[in-house]
Amino acid sequence: MTDFTESRTAPFYSIPARRMVSVEHPAIIKNVDKALDTLRGDAGITRILNPPKADSPARLFLRPEDAMSRPMKSISSTANNILVKVTVPKRTGRKRKKGSDELFTGVPITTGHVEAPRHSAREVLQSLRDNVGRYQVEPVGMIERTHVFRGMPDFVYSTASSAFAKKFREHILPFDCKPLRPPPKHMQIQLTLQTDERMKQFDLDMTKGITSNVDIIPPPSFSHGDLPFNYIYRQNPTMQKSIDTTGKITTVNTQRTVKVHTHLVPYDIPEVPTQPRDNCPPISTLDPTLQETITILQGLFSERPAWTRRGLRNALPTVEKRYALRHAIPYVGYVFRSGPWRDAIIRFSHDPRSSPENHIYQTLMFQIQPRDADVARDGYFGASNPVTNNNNNKDGARRHAYFRPNEVPQFDPTASFHNQLHHQPGQLPTDTHLFTGQPPLARDGRMWMYCDIQDPILRNILFPAGDGTPPPQGFLRDQCDVLTDGWYGNGTLAKFKTIMRHKVLGLLDDRATDDAEFEQILTLPDYATPESINTDFWLDPATATSKSTMMATEIRAIIKSAPAFRERAAADKRAGKRRRGRGMATRRSAAGRRVQFREDVVGGEEEEEVEEDEEEEEEEEQINTQGMEVGEEMGEGEEEAYEQEELLEAQAAEAAAAVSAAVEEDEDEADEDDDEGESEQDEDIDTFR
Repeated sequence: MTDFTESRTAPFYSIPARRMVSVEHPAIIKNVDKALDTLRGDAGITRILNPPKADSPARLFLRPEDAMSRPMKSISSTANNILVKVTVPKRTGRKRKKGSDELFTGVPITTGHVEAPRHSAREVLQSLRDNVGRYQVEPVGMIERTHVFRGMPDFVYSTASSAFAKKFREHILPFDCKPLRPPPKHMQIQLTLQTDERMKQFDLDMTKGITSNVDIIPPPSFSHGDLPFNYIYRQNPTMQKSIDTTGKITTVNTQRTVKVHTHLVPYDIPEVPTQPRDNCPPISTLDPTLQETITILQGLFSERPAWTRRGLRNALPTVEKRYALRHAIPYVGYVFRSGPWRDAIIRFSHDPRSSPENHIYQTLMFQIQPRDADVARDGYFGASNPVTNNNNNKDGARRHAYFRPNEVPQFDPTASFHNQLHHQPGQLPTDTHLFTGQPPLARDGRMWMYCDIQDPILRNILFPAGDGTPPPQGFLRDQCDVLTDGWYGNGTLAKFKTIMRHKVLGLLDDRATDDAEFEQILTLPDYATPESINTDFWLDPATATSKSTMMATEIRAIIKSAPAFRERAAADKRAGKRRRGRGMATRRSAAGRRVQFREDVVGGEEEEEVEEDEEEEEEEEQINTQGMEVGEEMGEGEEEAYEQEELLEAQAAEAAAAVSAAVEEDEDEADEDDDEGESEQDEDIDTFR
């Protein structure tokens, strides 16, 4: 019973009262002396055993021979471990036959003392397995603190080729300030102040103008972080493996935005596209919903050659097909990035610039901005939701802040909110692309095509002969203005844009404007030239209202902002300056003669007669030069109005210059991912504030 109990009881050992510190060296130790040198030898070990603070780190120099190297700092942590010494029978390697007294073989006989080689870890473990129950265990001491090196070593900059670093390392870094030889007793006080001659020999080159072979002293440290950052790398969950057409395994991003391959062409492209891009997938490989959408669009383009994006979307019966529209357009038509047909989707091979019959497909774009600053910044969902719109926001919101109105079912406004959401069958809007001039104003877009304008007064401006009837002779241009006006006259479009702008402003306030306000504007001509714009596009101040006068000023500003008009006006101005230069020389010579005549006259009566003659000549000259750019005199009220007009025209010219720059920039970058196909640049766009 006693033997059984003793066999199950572990022996007890007493732990000596010895303070010990554990240092986990990051290198593989093959030479203990070199390992101690990395810890700065006895001085470093003494500092580890007796640190200034309990958690002071130990320093380890991977290059102890380089005094300029930066050490690695350990992480000091408390521990409660025991250092155990295990002794196993020594393997001598000698061999002899069992039961014989022969000499051992296999080991050379030596007379001197030879240090036993250090065993590897594998040999020690094998010795423990071979000597089970025959090894001895002895506690050495208690380990109360452990130093581990988990940081990364700093970068190393080689200074072997640096003359300054070499000189500094030889003369300064030894820090040996002791005298070179023991001093005599009578000179002990003086020689104790003597420093090393090597330190005295160190000096700096103070020569000015050194520009070559200048040493760049490295910084004390390159990296400020010792611990590596845990990036937690993992595979993108949206990436999946697939097999391509060649049979190779590749990765595919399942949430990547599908690129839209729409033909976006400039206004002056020589030939319009005739077919989809070559990189468009075949229609047979597309989704069934997308194939059905393409079939519907092909039928719509057989009815008329150009559509707006809203018009096509309103013609699609389901929400799924409306979302597939942007991917179906590249298979049926192309889009102008600028010009009179800007953002219009036009059937392949059809060029609207080739025939005046395409004037009905020109487009007009407005930038409708919210008036409320908070709405402009944060957006408003109720502005576009027919269910929750309470008319608190009448200026709309950002497009990405709410659903499209033509994708939200229309409900009966008399029904309750719960019934609107759950019990009424939804019906998608189909007429938001039409402009009727009556509230409410559709907020799902800001572009209209001329053939979709149903407001009577606006339609009468664009189609004076009526629907289906050719316009009167001279109403349309003989040659298309591919940059701004298309087939219409500049006066026609200026009147149309101004009146429609005021109508849209009224619709933003949920009110319809009175057409009687535009009667005087409708009397303005359809074409304007630099010579006639200041005479034919003026209203009689005696009969014109203030609003009509303001709209006439807007019309002149729109006409003058057109690039073609500016070029023609600049040419006429250069020609006029040459003519005025010759006329001014003639007038200066005549004025000289009059001044000479006045100097010869004596007496008040003759002076008065001369002054009267001069006034008459000036009046005649004013009458002869009336209508020219210089030499006009007018009343104070008219002069103030004229100055105000010139100020507005100057602002319009600056805005037009900015528009031209924006157009050029817009032509360099194709906005293929825009759902609306409508860029944010203003090219002949009226901005509502």
